[in-house]
Amino acid sequence: MVYRDVSLQTRFALPNQKPSKIQKEIFQSKTNPQPSSVRCSSLIDGVGVDEVHKTQRYRNEILCCDRSHLRTDVCYLNGDVRTHSQSSSVFLYSHENKTTQEEKIRPYTRKWESSVMNTIDEITLKIHSRSDHDQSEPQNSCQVQHTVPAVMFSTGGYTGNVYHEFNDGLLPLYITSQHLQGEVVFVILEYHEWWMMKYQDIVKQMSKYPIIDFREDKKIHCFPEMIVGMKIHDELTVDSSLMKDGKTIRDFQSLLAKAYAPPKLSPMAGFTNLINESSTVPFHGLNSTSTSMNFSNVLVPRDFKPKLVIISRPKSRVMLNQNEIVLLAEKIGFQVEILNPKPTTEIVEMFKILNSCDVMLGVHGAAMTHFLLMRPGSVFIQIVPLGTDWAAATYYGEPAMKLGLKYIEYKIVPEESSLYESYERNDLVLRNPDSINRKGWLETKKVYLDGQNVRPSLKRLKKRLVSAYTYSLSTAHATDMGNLQKD
Repeated sequence: MVYRDVSLQTRFALPNQKPSKIQKEIFQSKTNPQPSSVRCSSLIDGVGVDEVHKTQRYRNEILCCDRSHLRTDVCYLNGDVRTHSQSSSVFLYSHENKTTQEEKIRPYTRKWESSVMNTIDEITLKIHSRSDHDQSEPQNSCQVQHTVPAVMFSTGGYTGNVYHEFNDGLLPLYITSQHLQGEVVFVILEYHEWWMMKYQDIVKQMSKYPIIDFREDKKIHCFPEMIVGMKIHDELTVDSSLMKDGKTIRDFQSLLAKAYAPPKLSPMAGFTNLINESSTVPFHGLNSTSTSMNFSNVLVPRDFKPKLVIISRPKSRVMLNQNEIVLLAEKIGFQVEILNPKPTTEIVEMFKILNSCDVMLGVHGAAMTHFLLMRPGSVFIQIVPLGTDWAAATYYGEPAMKLGLKYIEYKIVPEESSLYESYERNDLVLRNPDSINRKGWLETKKVYLDGQNVRPSLKRLKKRLVSAYTYSLSTAHATDMGNLQKD
């Protein structure tokens, strides 16, 4: 067994707040966007910009906002675009537009959640009208001229929690900017040095240019185009039907691989048989809702031990029998590694460990976001505490399947929860968690997230571990056979 605790000593974590099931259902309800929003959304995606240029005397005539989505507002400026950090403004200088247009935006992807949006800096976007013969005011003259577009976004809000850093930040940034193929400058509100230190390798894959700290850099930067805000699709995913070039979550994962360049796995040699143990457990995969997998007499590499990474939690939702689970997994045949990620844990270290593992096991929580670092075809086992069924599936289970992972749920029953010792047997907390969740997020957080530890049944968990083990062996066999055929 290997134990890892790798972290940067840089900052604290902010509270993690997620929408309730009711709020999520409201968010998913569809609206009918106005034609202007549809057109603006296309311009943000880089569709139709050239056609607009052909029909206008001057390029600097576009300021539009797409406010049709419940999660985010995104605005687009094209032409003589100038930043002015002292007034929290971005100006668009126009030759033809004689009216003053003004838009305000908080460039963060949790629009539906007013409590956090009120903490995000607001930016004012203005059209500055002038005639062909007017000169720019000296105080607003360009000091730094850029030849590529900009994307402005905030790293405030819930940044500090890995789920939100990916879901609300890095993935939307990829969705919004990937069509620019690195020819883009990122302008960051509420810039944090620790954030850039942690994610600079990923950011450099999306932009070839230095980051601009909007608050600290007082220079007036001029751009031909600017996107303010970011698009977002759903939880930890990329919807190919909404992407200009059909990109998916696997393309984002390929970007992560380029950023961290993991070493190639060593070839495996020799095969033997799995000894007398098989089971049937439901696997959930990319192209199926539930497939039973039964392996026996599987040919496996003689010296190969599938690697199981257990994500450990130190405070809440702790696996109280973690040591016993480790011994069980090692007896089955796994090479076990325990990982204790923190908000400051270096992603490169996480990538090296998880991209080389065969199975990841952990209790529902923000650290499950790291499934994004696993190879498609690997196994993700999520232990689901009482009261978290919907959240576990929505935030991690379904996105993991979209990535191509084999997903297994282990649902905690009342007797396996520490809540069983704190409440009467017929209490709604144990027998009807949905009734508690309907009271709101704060109640869910207090009872089921902050107030619960788990003790999975070794007998029940063994079935899932054995199925994950035998599946991993069969995958290794297929990979090795493919390599032999290539040779």
